[in-house]
Amino acid sequence: MKMNLSDQDIEKLSARIHAIWSRWFLHHRKNASAQNLRRWTRLAYTAYEKLPEEEKQKDRNILKELLKDMDI
Repeated sequence: MKMNLSDQDIEKLSARIHAIWSRWFLHHRKNASAQNLRRWTRLAYTAYEKLPEEEKQKDRNILKELLKDMDI
């Protein structure tokens, strides 16, 4: 799907990406145990198609947040 985004749309989505990243970073910084770091590393090297359904749903939820901002 190719989209023609205005500069305003790009800025709005970029701000959303930053907010999502900031939330992610602060959560992981707070919960950075050795066990969690091993789990997150494993997930980072796992292709989306091979993720457990629970992890796929987390990615879907992030996408829905972005699309909601675009009124899609």
